[in-house]
Formats: sequence, structure tokens, C-alpha cells
Amino acid sequence: MQAFNPDYLLWRALAFFLLVGALAGVAVSLLLIFNPRLMERINRVANRRVSTRPLSEWTDRRISIERWFYRHHRPLGLFMVVGAGYMLVYFGWRFDRAAALKNLSIYGLNHLLLDMLLQAMALIALAGAAGALVIGVFMGLRPSRLKGVERLSNQWLSSRRATQEIDLERGQFDLFALRHAQRVGWLLLVGSIYLFFVMFRWLV
Repeated sequence: MQAFNPDYLLWRALAFFLLVGALAGVAVSLLLIFNPRLMERINRVANRRVSTRPLSEWTDRRISIERWFYRHHRPLGLFMVVGAGYMLVYFGWRFDRAAALKNLSIYGLNHLLLDMLLQAMALIALAGAAGALVIGVFMGLRPSRLKGVERLSNQWLSSRRATQEIDLERGQFDLFALRHAQRVGWLLLVGSIYLFFVMFRWLV
């Protein structure tokens, strides 16, 4: 009985996917060579533009929770102090790096690199806990002292500029392919046939 090999199954799935893609490439290339007008009509139907602007508008909304925080500043401050104190105690005294290295070494990672990562994680956790402890004390006793930090941290960065570039319609390749339909079709036909025989031979 053959042992289960997920890598082999994934490679066969990829080869089958490329085989189907090669057959689709043959069909498209034949359309480009013999009936480019039909290919142009299919291309107009298939190239339906889907804008990302509605999604970016939904994710670009401001959500203000400061009023809720200041209304419940005492229990939140206490919660932050307790959580930060626990992290300081755990990563400062109770964290067993040797045991963590032993448990993680079964994954075959480099021992020196793993040790450095654990040290960096512990230092980052301690620094974050110390900062959270200070903020928790101010949150519980004098939340007005955090107004300046809040103004600096609450700078609005819109994501609409970042998504604007990927939302532009670019059809230069389609125009080039349809303008040189037969040449592109012959190139695509040769490449698709070659890919089909290579994948078929590997699968068989």
C-alpha cells in the first residue's frame, strides 16, 4: 500500500490545472486565429469591471470609541494594569526559555535563530507591558493626561489613495492582442500545445 504523500497530490493537482489551462489556451488561440471578431465579443462580455471603491469606502469610515473609553476609564485602567502586571511577571521571571526551545526544536528550526527570536519576543513583550502599565495607571487615575498622546496617535490615514491605483482600468494588452490577433493566436497555440503534452506526459 502506497503511503499518503500530500506533496505528490499537490503537484498532480497543479499539473492537472495546467493541463486544463493548456486546453483552454488552445481554444482561445483558435478563436484568435480563425474568428477574432467572436473573440472580441467574448472579451467584452468577460471583461466586466468590478470597482473596489465601494469596499474601500466601507473600510475607510471613522469609528470613534474614545468617548466610551473615557466613560469607563477606571475599570479599563484597572484591567490594563492587571494585564500588564501579569505580562511583566511572566516574561520577567516565569518564562522558561529553555523549555520553550526544547518544545519548538521538534519543528527542525535553527537552535540559535530560535533562541534569538524567543529573546526578542520576551523583550518586546516586556516593553509593551511596561508601556501598557503606564497607560493603564493614567487611564484609571488621570485620563485627561492622555489627550496629547491620543491626538498624536489618531492621525487619519485614508486608504482610498492606495486603492485608487489598483482601481484603474487597463486594457492595453487586450487591445494589442486583438490588433495582432493571428500572431498572438499562433504563439498561444504553440505554447499551449507544448504545455499540454508536457503535463499529459507527467501525469501519465
